[in-house]
Amino acid sequence: MLQLYIKQQLLASKGVPIIVRDQKNKPRFLVTGRFGLRQDSFTLYAMDGHYIAEIKQMSLGLFPKFDLYLGHKKVGAIKKMYGVWHQFQFVNDLNWIIMGDLLRHHYKIYHRTETLLVMDKAFLSDGDYYQLSIKHEADAPLCILLSLVLDHWSVRRDKKPQKRRNLNAIYD
Repeated sequence: MLQLYIKQQLLASKGVPIIVRDQKNKPRFLVTGRFGLRQDSFTLYAMDGHYIAEIKQMSLGLFPKFDLYLGHKKVGAIKKMYGVWHQFQFVNDLNWIIMGDLLRHHYKIYHRTETLLVMDKAFLSDGDYYQLSIKHEADAPLCILLSLVLDHWSVRRDKKPQKRRNLNAIYD
């Protein structure tokens, strides 16, 4: 089982490069790009600079659609939707199901009855990360890109400041 770590990206929509590391803190992949506008994408590269995969935002709105590419070939698509008790997505063409919880940052990707990915929040000394436990190393590129979409959906994006409560402390 492959263990990878991705720093929680509150700035991912601004185009900040993302380094994906293994359990020994060795850089394994580089992700560039951003989300937010139609045709924006995240592109996954090997550390030597070779293109591996990409996820492109194809539509906007409450339920945006993303296309997955592996080696310039479209292999799947995902559209944001919500279930009754848990968040639920279906990755078309790959027949993958994503189940999870936006608040706890816990997700699993299934293919039939096999668990392909378990994504959990990890608190390391240099910040908050997502720990990706990937069963098959060949699925790592797509799992990494899908985890970035899940991170993108979990970030609270409203710009209104939180209301402050006026606390009138009385001291005797």
